[in-house]
Amino acid sequence: MVENGAAEYRFVCDECGESLEVNDAMRETLIEKGCVICSATVTSAEFSTE
Repeated sequence: MVENGAAEYRFVCDECGESLEVNDAMRETLIEKGCVICSATVTSAEFSTE
């Protein structure tokens, strides 16, 4: 899912448990739009650094 470089964050959805490696742009999109699997609201607390 991450293009042009290594993942910067690990996202784990509190609602459905989905886990993704994401870059900064995808992190911001998830916070804005919600989980891509279950549409749950996403907060910055659901990300850890790689």
